[in-house]
Amino acid sequence: MADYRLHAQIISRSGAKSAVKAAAYRAGEKILNERTGNLEDYTRKRGVLYTEILTPQNAAVWMQERASLWNGVEHREDKSTRPGDAQLARELQLSLPCELTTEQNIELVRDFIKTKFVEHGVIADIAVHAPSRHGDDRNYHAHVLLTLREVGPEGFGKKARLWEQQKGEGKRKSWKQFEAERLTEWRREWAEYENRALARYGHPERVDHRSLKDQGIDREPTTHVGPDANEMERRGVKTNRGDQNREIKNANDNIDLLKKELAESQNRLAGLKQQLAAERMEQIQKTVRAVDAAYGKAGQRQAPAPERAPEPETPVPAQQPEIPAITWHRPRPSAAERIEQAQKIVRAVDAAWEKASSPDRPPEPEPPSSSPTPERAPEPAPPASAKQPEIPSSTPRRRSPSRYAAIDRQNYAERAKKEEDQKQDSEREKDPEQERDRKPDRDR
Repeated sequence: MADYRLHAQIISRSGAKSAVKAAAYRAGEKILNERTGNLEDYTRKRGVLYTEILTPQNAAVWMQERASLWNGVEHREDKSTRPGDAQLARELQLSLPCELTTEQNIELVRDFIKTKFVEHGVIADIAVHAPSRHGDDRNYHAHVLLTLREVGPEGFGKKARLWEQQKGEGKRKSWKQFEAERLTEWRREWAEYENRALARYGHPERVDHRSLKDQGIDREPTTHVGPDANEMERRGVKTNRGDQNREIKNANDNIDLLKKELAESQNRLAGLKQQLAAERMEQIQKTVRAVDAAYGKAGQRQAPAPERAPEPETPVPAQQPEIPAITWHRPRPSAAERIEQAQKIVRAVDAAWEKASSPDRPPEPEPPSSSPTPERAPEPAPPASAKQPEIPSSTPRRRSPSRYAAIDRQNYAERAKKEEDQKQDSEREKDPEQERDRKPDRDR
């Protein structure tokens, strides 16, 4: 931001000031004060870049010369009702943007003073100063002395309307309130002129006429040191205003440093928050992808089989009646039925195994057939030369007895004994002589 300052003050005799001395100092000239007889010589002053007196169109010619102008002001105030504390002039101190050249700054000051003051009937004495050798290199500024009375061909008249509150401006205000409002208006207008000049010459910097507090800037403003204190500071003599400004500057530097550290901490915190949010988002995306994959696999297992193309229908003769399809569902057996069926299978397997394990046991007689079975012709014997394939003898593997074998073992023994007795009885019936031969032996 470019530098901004507009300060206004009254030069009056109550403050032991002189308009001639003020004009000579600001212009860097030598002027004789006709009222006091003092020669005000400031020709050795350095840094005066430009001086000019702007007058209204109805001003006298002698008012364009600096010594005649301000001596005329002093003589006019001697004729006033209160010459001892008379107000001689009003001064405006304007800070000029260092981004502009000297010619651009002079043009800026002339436009502002001519429009806002000279065209309203007062004379302006302008002096543009460069920064001092031991001060801030950006401190380009202007001093403007304004007359307080109306001017004409005859000289000075009564107080100018510019400095007084007019009747048509509403309710009359106190002089202090009127001065404060007028100063605020001048400050706003000077900021507008300065910003327009910066924009016209292509500079991005802007100024603001408001105070730091009104702008929301957390920085304490410094105080104006003044020419006397500045001269003492340049000679190495410390002043109260200088010490106060140095303390304010150190405090502002510390505040700026703390703000910088706070901004860096906030940036780091924002970066960590973004990183954490990215990690959480990535984790959520991974979870969503895993869930989508699981749902996809479940959907593939539950998806119906693809429909087959319908087979061409076989034409049915018209005379054959259409038989409705009957779907029969076998009822599922209960648990007890399934256990009983499993036990039957196990017993049948155990019986077959026992039968295969006892080859000497005679086969059970087949039940008589109701019709004789025709005898089959004997198959012809194969020739001797033909070699019969050898059939490998297979030894039946012994199977471990089932748990159901222990349950029915006693029944098997009783049944085998009954079968043996039946066999012996049948043999005795076939050979009664043999039975008689054996009977004596039993008797003996």
